[in-house]
Amino acid sequence: MASVDSGKRGNVADRIDVNGAQLWYEVTGQGEPVLQIGGAGFAHFNFAPATPILSRDFQCIDYDQRGYGQSEKPEQRYDIEGWADDAAGLLDALGVDKAHIHGTSMGGMVAIALAGKHPERCQSVVINCAAAKLGLSGQLVFKNWIDIIKFDGVGSRTLAELISWQCLSRAYMETDAGREGIDVIQQILRDANEPHVMIAACEAMIEMDLRDWVGKITSPALVLGGDEDLMTPWDQGPAGAGQQWIADHLPNGETHVIKGSNHSTVFDNTDEHCRTVADFFSRHPIGAPSALSPTV
Repeated sequence: MASVDSGKRGNVADRIDVNGAQLWYEVTGQGEPVLQIGGAGFAHFNFAPATPILSRDFQCIDYDQRGYGQSEKPEQRYDIEGWADDAAGLLDALGVDKAHIHGTSMGGMVAIALAGKHPERCQSVVINCAAAKLGLSGQLVFKNWIDIIKFDGVGSRTLAELISWQCLSRAYMETDAGREGIDVIQQILRDANEPHVMIAACEAMIEMDLRDWVGKITSPALVLGGDEDLMTPWDQGPAGAGQQWIADHLPNGETHVIKGSNHSTVFDNTDEHCRTVADFFSRHPIGAPSALSPTV
């Protein structure tokens, strides 16, 4: 079965057991399934601007990863591979054999592990504003987040302001929507997070090394990011593996750089982001062989 069964189509929100935890999910639209994996701290809200656009042509599956939003938040170890296993488990629970994968920020890192570890589940994958390994500069971003959370809480105004300028483009920040975005970010951080999970996510990104999984991705893959990305720049430095490193080491990859966008291309350049993603998925429909698959 390529998509969620007919009883789950339309705009349906529910919780379902995945690997021993109840995960919240929502299905919007019809067509080939697209599993959307959000970044640290933002749960399914990361795709709020994109889902209404992409669901015109695809069946979007938004969900809160374990520890976030309306999903269960158990006291346990959290890491990128564990979240990737949950993503595959969610597809199992929904009866979806194979899907397009759309991951942003930490969700892009989870998408790398998912596509490398469970290649049979991924028709194509968009790796948006991510990294395979953080250099020291990248690690310091998340060490700063941890310090602020421990001092002032996960709903800190200081953290919201810091994330705003680290994620949103300079031009977007000068608009009314950009200024209001600080309030929105603070509310999401406060409402969708528990401090211990957010700290664990930051630690997971600091410690991760996904370079081996990149080479195991057999599906077509698109590295999509902004040229102003401060949080996960295209070049992570000599000790890291940023967006350009990922693109250079994908067996079947391509890139798209959005000019004038920062770390959150979904928000600060929604139209180009969605147009690029929809075009990529459409060029690699489910049922078509991957460029790396044997043909008969």
